[in-house]
Amino acid sequence: MNHLCESANGLGLVSRRALHNGDVDIQARALIYENWDQRYDQLSGGRFDGSMQEIRFPSFTLIRETSNRVLLQKGCTPQGVFAIGTLLTLGESGYHCGELMATRTAALLEPGTEFEIRTPERFDLVAAVFSPRDLTTNLDGPVLDYEELEADLRRSSKTIGPANAGPMADFLQRVHACAQDTPDYLMLPSNLHQLEEEFYSLLIETLRLARGPEVHALCPNRERIVRRFRALLDASPESALSIVDICDEIGVTRRTLQNATQEVFGISPQHYLKAIRLNAFRRALKVREPQRESIGDVAARWGFWHLSQLAQDYRKLFGELPSQTPCIHVS
Repeated sequence: MNHLCESANGLGLVSRRALHNGDVDIQARALIYENWDQRYDQLSGGRFDGSMQEIRFPSFTLIRETSNRVLLQKGCTPQGVFAIGTLLTLGESGYHCGELMATRTAALLEPGTEFEIRTPERFDLVAAVFSPRDLTTNLDGPVLDYEELEADLRRSSKTIGPANAGPMADFLQRVHACAQDTPDYLMLPSNLHQLEEEFYSLLIETLRLARGPEVHALCPNRERIVRRFRALLDASPESALSIVDICDEIGVTRRTLQNATQEVFGISPQHYLKAIRLNAFRRALKVREPQRESIGDVAARWGFWHLSQLAQDYRKLFGELPSQTPCIHVS
């Protein structure tokens, strides 16, 4: 089930939107701040359950996203928009653009930049999305140069370890908790001003601390292999590629591909390939016209020749049979 809740307070200064999602593709489209052009592929099995909350303040938007399955998130940040977010999940690591993300590690995204994130099984992310121009314009006191702030953001490490990102993580978590428990406190203009001042100060301090490397990077060669693997699948989405085909195309051995996907995604190449094809098959099922195309027709188009095995694999990954996936024409 998907549930939407929206509210606005404080003469329009603060608005809140919350969406609970039972569908991974709806989760990918749930972020309405600008246009993120996201695609989520589910990699671990079971019914999906997630949520997306947006709390808009004059200077930045707070986002809280949760999900209960390992996802490969791919997208592109909107022009003019930066985002800084931190994992709140305990005991699991994720992957962000070539680097590992542990609990309370922060990821910094630049405008107009493609990103790829592999989430942990229990994903809980809190983030601030903002325009440097809007942020500096809303702050009082001496004139702030938004171009200088933007330059600092672009020079910063894109993954910031827990020791340096901790204060920012604590702040974002406090803001979210306050918005849930005592929202009226945030409506006061004086409190909003203090909130924005604290965010700006923490952002500057986090960027200063992040100038030195602190996080563990993945093996660059393995990360490049996985990117080529993903690009090959994206370039030929309906091709029934085998692992041998992929190894030949990329120019690596099966063991090298195994080691690369295991390090980056935590699963085997076969599991990854099957999961990507099943996700694509599921999206095709949603937009098919039942009168013109049967489930078997869609399966054949995506290279699934054994319908019984397909049904088993599909239910294992998504917690439902192909026949239980509704047709939803996505605009």
